[in-house]
Amino acid sequence: MKIWWRWRRQKVVQSLFDERIPWAYEGPNSEPFRMPHANEHREEPHPKNAQGPFYVVHGWCIACGVPHSLAPELIAAPEDQRDSHCFFRKQPKTPEEIEQAIKAIAGSCCGAFRYAGSDKAIKEKLREGAGDDAIVSD
Repeated sequence: MKIWWRWRRQKVVQSLFDERIPWAYEGPNSEPFRMPHANEHREEPHPKNAQGPFYVVHGWCIACGVPHSLAPELIAAPEDQRDSHCFFRKQPKTPEEIEQAIKAIAGSCCGAFRYAGSDKAIKEKLREGAGDDAIVSD
């Protein structure tokens, strides 16, 4: 017995409905929700970060407390439950502070910490401790 389904030969995805039915919270002419592609995630710095090459990506921090414990002078912990996000309150200047920032980036569990500078020594230390994900390419 051979079953032949005509739609299997078509190159388009078939729908159960002739037209899209909006969800209850959507307007009648709203665009359908589209999941972002895996490579489309945005890496904008959190607005509270101090100006400089070290920053925390906005919306990625889960406030685990590890980076703050490794560099308490540089990284601010969340102040309340509504704002559960770490950020660089000041940029590292001394070699000790730079070492603390590198340890904090390597200790971050969510991978939200970034370095966008051009110092080759810092980049090399970050590659050893945190990997290439922490370095923003030029």
